Amino acid sequence: MSRGLTVLLCCFTLVAGCSRNPERSSAIATSPTAASAPEPGSLLGPTSVAPGGVSGKYDVSFPARDQSFDFRNQLETKYQTGLGRAAGATFVDREGEVVWTQEYMRYRVNGCDHTTAIARVLAQVGGQAAGSVCGTAADGLITFPPRTDSLDFRRQLESRYQQFGRGASSSAVDPEGGVIWTQEYLRYRVNACDHPTSVQKVFSQIDGGGVAATCYVAPCVFSVSPTTQEIPAAGGTFTAVVTKTSGDSCTFTVDTPDSFVTITGGNTGSGTTTTITYRVPPNFGPARGGLVRVRFASTSVRLELTQAAGSSVAFTMTDPNASGTNVVTNCAIRTTATPCTLTAITGTFSANAVYSWRVEYPYGGSASHDFSSTSPSFTFTQRCGGPGATAGGTSAPMSVTLTVIDGASTITAQSGVGRQPGLTITFFTCS
Repeated sequence: MSRGLTVLLCCFTLVAGCSRNPERSSAIATSPTAASAPEPGSLLGPTSVAPGGVSGKYDVSFPARDQSFDFRNQLETKYQTGLGRAAGATFVDREGEVVWTQEYMRYRVNGCDHTTAIARVLAQVGGQAAGSVCGTAADGLITFPPRTDSLDFRRQLESRYQQFGRGASSSAVDPEGGVIWTQEYLRYRVNACDHPTSVQKVFSQIDGGGVAATCYVAPCVFSVSPTTQEIPAAGGTFTAVVTKTSGDSCTFTVDTPDSFVTITGGNTGSGTTTTITYRVPPNFGPARGGLVRVRFASTSVRLELTQAAGSSVAFTMTDPNASGTNVVTNCAIRTTATPCTLTAITGTFSANAVYSWRVEYPYGGSASHDFSSTSPSFTFTQRCGGPGATAGGTSAPMSVTLTVIDGASTITAQSGVGRQPGLTITFFTCS
């Protein structure tokens, strides 16, 4: 890259000198010379300080001027031998024509209007330093100015050269052909065609083959809409639309790094628009965030999810023998098969939710009950008269843990923790 930039600056210096001295040879130098680094804004191509980026290319990269000059020499031969054109007089020599046309185009594709671009080129022809470009070029296919502007520039360049009082040179390529075909060559070059391909495409046009496509290949880019989604605590099924904004033969895949989000449809695609669907289960804890990612060409776009906090789960206990349906915090074991019923309350769960219970208490050692079901209620029984039971009743702490699993969501409640009251169990002798 640094060698190419040095060659460009060297050639530019030679042409500027040629513009001031009519006796100077028009042969272009191709060996590099030392050159100080240009300031940003006066670059002849992208460098480490002007590499282009998301907002656009800082300075569109043009070919080395020795290659542009080679094209101009081949164009001369094409007109002489291929088209049989006779030489005509012009004050602008080949080198000046191709170099200053390239400078004009460089200003135009980098944000300068027609008048500004001409003023800056003619200032350079007069010996002033290269001016800064006027802005950034959009990423993607680089568009060139209309040919009417280019022809007007060429006419003004002819007039400026004539003002130097230099003698006319001869060329089989008329001024209109020189500027138009040089513009086409440069258009192909800045849009990803190499030197031989660009020359071939221009000559095909000259032979009547029509305007060939450039070598620029649009990158595969997809977008997703919406880019954010608020999910209620109850969850649900949602959709988003993936749109291909550029590129051909592009594909994408959809995934998520979050276990509570499930992609249910449209998880791959390649068309202009694709609808994806995803499901989010109820949330029984604090607010949470998640992602749906659309992956393509080693990158991705994101749909960011935010799910509202859900209500916490709780449970109650009833002792049918003692209180019927009244909620109690103690279960009295008075019969040989005393039931104690635990019931989950609060929280909005789906019909597929699984309720898992773990009950532990001391009774002649350690007693426990484990039960899982889609029913929110669990009843265990215990017998009276066991070890430690008394006529007046012997109480012991009872630990109850409820875990609710609904899809990818899990929530737990435990007796004696938070707002959940502590529970006891009392053992009596059998009457």
